[in-house]
Amino acid sequence: MIPGGIKARKSHYKIAGETRRIKIMRALSRKSWVHGAAKLVINHMEKRGGKPYQIDAIRCFADDFRHAYLKQKPCIFTSAFVPNELIYGLGGVPFLPEAASGFAASFGFARESLTACESLWYSPDLCSFHRAGVGASVLEFAPKPAAVVVSSHLCDGGKRSLFQISQYHDCPFYILDVPYTCSAQSLDRLGKQLEKVARSLEQEVPGLSGKYMDEAFADSNAARNYYLDLCKLRTNAPSPWRGSEALNYVVLFLWSWGSPWLPKFYQSLRDHAEDVIQSGDYPVPNEQFRLAWLNLRPYYSPKLFSYLEDTCQVSIAFEEFSYMYWDPLDSGDPYISLAKKIMANPGWGPIERRLEVIGKITRGFSIDGVVQFAQWGCRQYNGAASILSDYLRKKGIPFLNLDGDGVDIRNSGEAQSLTRLGAFRELLESRRIKNLR
Repeated sequence: MIPGGIKARKSHYKIAGETRRIKIMRALSRKSWVHGAAKLVINHMEKRGGKPYQIDAIRCFADDFRHAYLKQKPCIFTSAFVPNELIYGLGGVPFLPEAASGFAASFGFARESLTACESLWYSPDLCSFHRAGVGASVLEFAPKPAAVVVSSHLCDGGKRSLFQISQYHDCPFYILDVPYTCSAQSLDRLGKQLEKVARSLEQEVPGLSGKYMDEAFADSNAARNYYLDLCKLRTNAPSPWRGSEALNYVVLFLWSWGSPWLPKFYQSLRDHAEDVIQSGDYPVPNEQFRLAWLNLRPYYSPKLFSYLEDTCQVSIAFEEFSYMYWDPLDSGDPYISLAKKIMANPGWGPIERRLEVIGKITRGFSIDGVVQFAQWGCRQYNGAASILSDYLRKKGIPFLNLDGDGVDIRNSGEAQSLTRLGAFRELLESRRIKNLR
């Protein structure tokens, strides 16, 4: 754990990427009337018959964004695999720059953030999720953090980019050094780090207090129960939920554990899946094949998924980043409980842990093929491609390592990706015909 505090020099010159629309959006995001108007729009969407789970998801993020941008609660930046029950439990709101980069890409705002980051001499071969996060902070398009908390797993780029953000905003920086192997000694060491970070945040950031921890744990466990019900429903064939949409909601899975809105969201989503199964109104009604999707997705274009789901009648039945890997949290021993959650992540430790989870997904969701989106710059997951291919080939499951970029449209290669997905669909079909003979 290393507190930050070196004051960064902010340029007095115009920052590259600071376009007129960025200036407008930056100003509007900090106006209380805008957040009030957003609440009215959400209420109107609900009255007009919007899907309840979509409304609940919007409210979840709108609530956090209002608190963060208007400084109603301390905003704590975290990396994707920090358990945010810690932040909600202290009375703050989390903000994940790398996850927010997906939002920016889907709304067409990623280019300015990437330009701003590259103007500071960040290499374009770094992960675009992190580059866009740094750029958004430099443009002050993101809210201002009161502190930054990162973990050393799974992503090296995440903790480094967030350290730079903490330097720019001159705020405390904390890193959780996650042991590689899980043992009683490792859990104790990590639990003590978490407690030390919590105590320091309470001292360094006005407005934070551990008195909300029980409530955050209760909300997390309630959401977990609804989520496990949803996962059972998603084993149904045809799939009751469109996988392209599920990949969008991975951001909630990474961001919102401990939020009071998350149980309502997963309850609504569970109810939606139940209704779809009962009515038979499936998003891919003539489902031919079921895929497991590894890593994230390109957030700037829906073409890959409309081609898969609507043209090829192929469902994404489940996503690796949606896998529930931790046990219920224990508010009686909160820091050891959060340490167990961190250590349970299947992407940490020996590759066999990740392979075991992928095996469970392929069996549990009747998977016909596996696609890994090889996000440009993601060393953690791309480095395992050949091991994954060998593992799945031995199990007789086709595997496609699909190159692309989740945020930077300049690296998309969309036409090539469509061609490769079409060829992969033909491979699945040829295997089916062979097995019928």
